Amino acid sequence: MSDSKTQKKILIIDDDELFNATTAELLKIKGFRVCSALNAETGLEAFALEKPDALLLDVYLPDKNGFDVLKIIRNSNDFAEIPVIVITGDTAILVDKAFDAGADDCVFKPLDIDDIEKRILKLIK
Repeated sequence: MSDSKTQKKILIIDDDELFNATTAELLKIKGFRVCSALNAETGLEAFALEKPDALLLDVYLPDKNGFDVLKIIRNSNDFAEIPVIVITGDTAILVDKAFDAGADDCVFKPLDIDDIEKRILKLIK
């Protein structure tokens, strides 16, 4: 485990329980601390409580669109600078839309955990 990852906390907001749990476990193996939520409401609560170093945010959530969640985060005085990586299984999502909404990065499922690790480390420095 490299020092740059020590104690770095990642929040995953994704309604796919299997994806959420699997990604969390893989990131833990990579040396990150991970918390997760299955919908926007609990995700925003966890975001405020946990103050993660980075967020993996799904576009399609059962209670709110991921872009709306991103807008809430970007309009927050306390959390606007936390890196957000938008994740989606929908290749029709325009990557430009994610960046226009304030995302720092955008990746498609299925995720390559080594790629995600590199993207996270690049963003949290």
